Amino acid sequence: MKESVIFVYERPELRNPVFIEGLPGIGLVGKLAAEHLIQELDAKKFADLYSPHFMHQVIIKKNSVVELMKNEFYYWKSPDTDHRDLIIITGDMQVPPTDSPGHFEVAGKMLDFVQEFGTREIITMGGYQVPEIEGEPKVLASVTHEEMVEELKDMPVVFREDEGGAIVGAAGLLLGLGKLRGMRGVCLLGESLGYIVDAKAAKAVLSVVAQMLNLEIDMSALDERAKETEEILRKVQEMQRAMLEQQMPPAQEEEDRGYL
Repeated sequence: MKESVIFVYERPELRNPVFIEGLPGIGLVGKLAAEHLIQELDAKKFADLYSPHFMHQVIIKKNSVVELMKNEFYYWKSPDTDHRDLIIITGDMQVPPTDSPGHFEVAGKMLDFVQEFGTREIITMGGYQVPEIEGEPKVLASVTHEEMVEELKDMPVVFREDEGGAIVGAAGLLLGLGKLRGMRGVCLLGESLGYIVDAKAAKAVLSVVAQMLNLEIDMSALDERAKETEEILRKVQEMQRAMLEQQMPPAQEEEDRGYL
């Protein structure tokens, strides 16, 4: 295998589909959001993407059966003619950060494929690492075209007004390459501490996607997972405090001081 390959199992007829990406990254935010969306919509798998740019390893499945790492395409046909159909990709991994050409090759292969079904719009999802979160996680948005900021002004998202920063990996590259092809897109990044599986940030991102596409998505499973995450985080913080207290030297009693 010298380049990425897509194995197609079905070619559905789709109506102006939106391409939604949610691959592993910070806090697994995008992957969690995509998997939840697939589950709640009962989306159908119709293709797998394999790439020599993925890690040189296999995943051991149940009963010790091995499989190559892959990303999976799903489709959902809306029963309502007012709604758009969807193509959703999630999977095992992204291309390692050190392989820049590999990122371009894989992202280009994804876009080639979804354009075969008439896709003209992209939504990418991921996490944005912050040192701490106050209240509910915010969702940061970036767009391919400036007029989209006005179009999304009523959405619960934050736009940066200053220049700088970058979106690394598929979440950014799909938009950049898509823009060269005349596609429109938005990247949604949920605030996350980054070192935990962050269902709360995934819910925040997916809630914006649902609002954008006028979808009703049951978030109860993500809520339950978010509670588990918060409990794990609380225990981690308690352990960190205990370790810090153990490392601090004991307080020395003040010596009696006399007057000369």
